[in-house]
Amino acid sequence: MTELVDIIDDLDNVIDAVPRPQMRALKLPHRSTYVAYLNSENKFLIEIRTLTKDYAPGKFDACIGGVVAHKEDPCDGAKRELFEEVGIKDKDVEYFELGKMYVKLPHSFFYAYMSLAKGTNISIRQASEVSGIMYLDYDNIMALEHNFTSDSILVLKEIVSRAKAKGLL
Repeated sequence: MTELVDIIDDLDNVIDAVPRPQMRALKLPHRSTYVAYLNSENKFLIEIRTLTKDYAPGKFDACIGGVVAHKEDPCDGAKRELFEEVGIKDKDVEYFELGKMYVKLPHSFFYAYMSLAKGTNISIRQASEVSGIMYLDYDNIMALEHNFTSDSILVLKEIVSRAKAKGLL
């Protein structure tokens, strides 16, 4: 069965639903989730994307997340991705929703729904989506940012900014 994705207008209202491959091919505006996972050593979990991903294969991801499915609540989507990609249940971590941000791309845009999760969990990667994981501190992520998906770096910076403003970091 083909996964449907909600297509949104620039005010984040759903205006259509299309198959995921069509959303990617036409660069249609959609919702995505981003969860920055921080361990007890204040290092972020970094994913290495598989070579079969439909977006940025082989790149590093500074956040766990993905495209929000048709009719899915973005917060539920973020928690689903956290469990699907790295085997971490939101009830087993300190979990903080940090709102959303409009992200403009050269030929489109999307809304990023952002969260911070803090814990000591051992993750179990989903081999079909994540080739490997590692933990890096924020300064090392920024030093290596050219190896990351540009959207995950942009959103991680905003997550860190909002988390600091709330006293979470």
